[in-house]
Amino acid sequence: MSPRWTAFVVVPCIAAQLCGAQAAHPHPCRVLCAPSVAVMPAVIRTHLFGGPRVRSLATGAVDRLPGSSNFELIVAVSARTPVPRLSLFGSVQWLPNATEQRNPFTLYTASELGEPVKANAPTVTMGASAAVVPAAMTQGLVDLAANVGDLYSQAARPTDKSAYTHKLDLALLAHLHAFAWTPPATWLHRVTVFSILDYVATGLPKAGDEVPVGRVFETDARPTSLIVGLSLPVTSPAR
Repeated sequence: MSPRWTAFVVVPCIAAQLCGAQAAHPHPCRVLCAPSVAVMPAVIRTHLFGGPRVRSLATGAVDRLPGSSNFELIVAVSARTPVPRLSLFGSVQWLPNATEQRNPFTLYTASELGEPVKANAPTVTMGASAAVVPAAMTQGLVDLAANVGDLYSQAARPTDKSAYTHKLDLALLAHLHAFAWTPPATWLHRVTVFSILDYVATGLPKAGDEVPVGRVFETDARPTSLIVGLSLPVTSPAR
């Protein structure tokens, strides 16, 4: 998979780890609780179980697209709902260092420009997260949550008629309260280490799709990825 696609294949549901933590909060809310905001630096690994096979129309060569690792920066907002263990979230994702072979707007290639093209267009996700295992069940050490989201990101199929399209994104996420030993009133106490197994269920290339022009997918895209990073809270704890 090209680095350009990394942004929409792997990053969106990282925001849900906030939602899983907040959903276990005991205080009720009438509509939505006060939102929490976090900045989340992470490392993203694409094609976790191997990439798809693609064929070059120019040469006939068939290759398997390699996985890639990139630095990811996410800003996420989440809020609990009156439904037990259910939260809503929204996030913006950005890969500042990912590169691609061609500028998607001017169509000039990296070789023509003499340097790599940054694949740094942001993506947006909105959805819901359900706490499967709240931290209270593990003595405050680990959370586990499931997330369903609408990922609005770069088009990926030859039939797409917009630069950005909506995609169904599913994830299982866990976060470790690695600093639970610090005083509860401190900022560090709320910092967590998270990992997310992410799956983009729709909107990615299928076998037979020619994306970009001149490259045909022999097998469906492999949309499973792993995200690992830190959640750094910006707002005060929800009351």
